[in-house]
Amino acid sequence: MKCLLLKIFCFGQLASLCAAKHIADGIEGIKGHIPRQREISRYMQHQVQANNFTSNKALQSIRAQRAEDVRKGFQHAWRAYKKYAFGADEINPLTLEPLTTRNGWGATLVDALDTIHIMGLHDEFEEAAEKVRQIDFEKNDGAPSKVFETNIRYIGGLISAFELSGNRMFLKQATSLADIMLEAFDTSTGIPWQMWNVQTGTGSSEAGPSTLNNLAEVGSYQLEFFRLSQLTHDPSYHKAAQRVFDVILDNNEPHKGTPYSVPGLYPVFLDIKTGKFISGKPNLGGGSDSFYEYLIKTWALSGFRLQRNLDLWLESLRSIKKYILSRGSDQRLYMAVGDDEGLDPISDTFTCFFPGTLALASRLLNDNETLGIAHDLLMTSYNTFSSMPTHIGPENFGFLSEGDSDSDLSKSQRAEIKKYGFYLDHPYYLMRPEVIESVFYFYRITGDERYADWIWQIWQGIKDNCAVDGGYAGLRDVRIGRRGGLIGKQESFVFSETFKYMYLAFATPDVISLDDYIFSTEGHPFKRSTSFNGTF
Repeated sequence: MKCLLLKIFCFGQLASLCAAKHIADGIEGIKGHIPRQREISRYMQHQVQANNFTSNKALQSIRAQRAEDVRKGFQHAWRAYKKYAFGADEINPLTLEPLTTRNGWGATLVDALDTIHIMGLHDEFEEAAEKVRQIDFEKNDGAPSKVFETNIRYIGGLISAFELSGNRMFLKQATSLADIMLEAFDTSTGIPWQMWNVQTGTGSSEAGPSTLNNLAEVGSYQLEFFRLSQLTHDPSYHKAAQRVFDVILDNNEPHKGTPYSVPGLYPVFLDIKTGKFISGKPNLGGGSDSFYEYLIKTWALSGFRLQRNLDLWLESLRSIKKYILSRGSDQRLYMAVGDDEGLDPISDTFTCFFPGTLALASRLLNDNETLGIAHDLLMTSYNTFSSMPTHIGPENFGFLSEGDSDSDLSKSQRAEIKKYGFYLDHPYYLMRPEVIESVFYFYRITGDERYADWIWQIWQGIKDNCAVDGGYAGLRDVRIGRRGGLIGKQESFVFSETFKYMYLAFATPDVISLDDYIFSTEGHPFKRSTSFNGTF
């Protein structure tokens, strides 16, 4: 009946969707709008990547040398992983011990697959593929799986490896794991548990048996699950991811004086049992970040058909501009924590993904004003790295809002604000990719070589301060580098994101072009050319 009613009001190509078994959730916008073909065609004409990349042969030669230098750096870390921890989740780069941190399925192995393929390391890829073939996702170390991390690292990594290589074993493994993780969505609301015990079939929160989860970890399945539904012609994955949005929108109305007070600015924590937000002031950092990122990226990956995603992105962006972005005393534009009750001038390195995503959105929507805002945010994000003697930035930092008194700040905080424009809250670095990611986007979108040079400076800082026999360790204090001590941590995202974005900044621009691919929040590229007519 629903299909028949829709057909009456559809025109052109949309009418043909009604004959299909399943019309994709999310095609109808939050105000009932369904995109017509002429709108979709208009968006498809918008070019993301620049077309003015250098033709200078000497500069191209330098770029090729730099790409090879990054490639060798990756190989250094991969060789240590292969020698001491092959098949383990991680390697401690200081002690060379294999670590089980993501259920023992081999997080680094899977997360690194597409980077290995992109870098043309054919022997390493085939060897890794054979190891992946042996993974049994129905068995693990006995600890609950973090569903969100399982999705972005394992499922996303496997899908991307399949799309790049054509090896259907990767798709089979991705589907096998996704089917297991779908069980975590079998709750009273359809919002997934934060943790899922594969062996007992029970869910929990990271904090224990509560029904708490956070915005990013309930709303960051759309990209991977959408693509998996396309590849398998099984709508259940996409439906599960989109159901989360149904519940959030149905159970939360913005009201002043409540945790959710501004349209499109969502609190961090919610109860999966009720679907209602509980607490956590809105921000773009950890616990929230990829929720917003996937609104615009899934819309683009769908061939601009998932109108609800676009509507929610635009609503969120309006509120972000009004309540989250703030000028500091140094006149830079910062991303803070805030809503209509005020702003907290604190931030973290996770927020630094946003300039790149915002720049991508500006090109997808042909919105130059938003590109200007993204550039201001990029300058602030990069400053957290470039102002350090190590060329590496901190995990967390704070700033002084323009016009505010510094009386509540400590003497050292005031001194750092005077010196850098911000103060370091948590000064350590764990090889996180977000600043590099955003700089990469600006290089590919503008063709401006200075952005590639910025990434080269960061890479020099990483080599000088983080390189060890076992790969790349974290820094305890980015202000003083190695002499401040190293951290024995090298997460799988170092392979899937940090090295990938550095390499792609120097590879020829046609390698994983932004006009051909959308990157997941874990840096896995998905093809934009996979056709989607609104059905699976």
